[in-house]
Amino acid sequence: MRWKVCRSCDFWLTCVGYRALGDQDPDGRRVLRVAGRHYMTWTEEQGCPPEIGYTSRSDRPYVMLEDEVVRNARWLWLMGSIPERFREQLPDNARFLTP
Repeated sequence: MRWKVCRSCDFWLTCVGYRALGDQDPDGRRVLRVAGRHYMTWTEEQGCPPEIGYTSRSDRPYVMLEDEVVRNARWLWLMGSIPERFREQLPDNARFLTP
């Protein structure tokens, strides 16, 4: 079956799929949703996520809301602000810690 959706919706449906995979992509990159924005962590070994976005080297600590374990993201891929129509399906799952 083929679905007809716009490019933007197709992108965000892929992000919904990451949630179904336990908030990670098939290569183990962790998905963070903080304040309505969608990010992916990555390492040099994993390489950049395949999606369009902006990357930065940040050394930014974060916690996943379900376990409150402090982790550090050396590389973050900002995939964009989650559109209002997808916010219910993609609620925040993490928060950044301030230094």
